[in-house]
Amino acid sequence: MKYLKLIIICSIVFFMSYCKKNSNIESISIVKSQTNTVIKDTTINDINSKFIGKKILGEENKRLIEKYKLAITREVERPQMVESFLSNIDSLFEISQYKTISIDSIKVKSYIVQIHFEDAYYSSILIILDKENYPYNCLVVYENLESEENYKCYSKINENIITINRISNLQKGTEKYILKQNNFLNYYDNSKIEIPEWGSKELLYTKDGLDSFYQYQYILEGKIKNHLKNGEWSEKRFIPEYIRSVWINGKYINGLRDGEWNYSPDGPVDKIEVYDMGKLIKTYFP
Repeated sequence: MKYLKLIIICSIVFFMSYCKKNSNIESISIVKSQTNTVIKDTTINDINSKFIGKKILGEENKRLIEKYKLAITREVERPQMVESFLSNIDSLFEISQYKTISIDSIKVKSYIVQIHFEDAYYSSILIILDKENYPYNCLVVYENLESEENYKCYSKINENIITINRISNLQKGTEKYILKQNNFLNYYDNSKIEIPEWGSKELLYTKDGLDSFYQYQYILEGKIKNHLKNGEWSEKRFIPEYIRSVWINGKYINGLRDGEWNYSPDGPVDKIEVYDMGKLIKTYFP
């Protein structure tokens, strides 16, 4: 009887030890799984702090700042965060790793971009595809500006279509992109541009200065085929280096820039970018 009690006690101790060991293994597995999880987001409308990783420093930080600046110029209008293009505020940037996002079964890296101003705080989510020298390989899918003029941008993902909604104190706007050919391309529901001209009207003068006319601040002229830009396009859009909207023109092939793209801020061509199916080959000034 004494030996039977001893056997029972030993069995209970062994069983408890086994359960605790398995519990530890399971908890480690959960933590590890959470770190490596690929999130299939349908809506991106905030930042989940538990997925924020380590801060990016050094040359990689500089590279990501340039990617961020490139990404927010995808919109035709003047970006809400145009102040971020000022070179003297790069020290205010703080960039951290974020979760991997799955878009149409493609794993996309994302980063948290924060800017700490004296009187405002800005945060955003930047997503990047592994494809260098392609200006369309990055996109800002979430923004939140807390200041005198509040601004927010959030996104909805449906398969490979990303719908970005922008909300400010003054207006609302929506634009769509499609993840295709390993790029984020402008996507249109219809075969024609719904609003080809908008914004305030600017007073312009002819070359001889004898006549004047009004022109909208933003203009899109071109053809859409299979929901993408195709053929020759002329676009009057905000360009940060000129700090205003200027005319650019060139050719698209299935949503990708190809060949020479001309920048004409004051009539004559000031800058030319050369593309090879979306890849920026070179930039020169004639």
